[in-house]
Amino acid sequence: MSDRPIILGIVGDSAAGKTTLTRGIAQVLGPENVTIICTDDYHRYDRKQRAEIGLTALHPDCNYLDIMQQHLSLLRTGQAILKPIYNHTSGTFDAPEYIKPSKFVIVEG
Repeated sequence: MSDRPIILGIVGDSAAGKTTLTRGIAQVLGPENVTIICTDDYHRYDRKQRAEIGLTALHPDCNYLDIMQQHLSLLRTGQAILKPIYNHTSGTFDAPEYIKPSKFVIVEG
């Protein structure tokens, strides 16, 4: 048995039920055992900036994929990260959040 967290990726199109599935899995595993990472938090631009440059959030250039990769690598080795927070309501970014990996890490996006 390894002390490293198990990482599960939940992917799908917009409004496909990724968040609902993620919450259900977290409830079954126990919320105290699960760290949830939303890939939307790694957007490079806020909603207004994306509209100005004419790209959607799904475009690879609109996301910090390198930082997401680094953060997932750190979490996999049991290290904490300072994760950005994308606010879906305002379309802007909130202050980053200090995240420690739990037994399970679910990456949703």
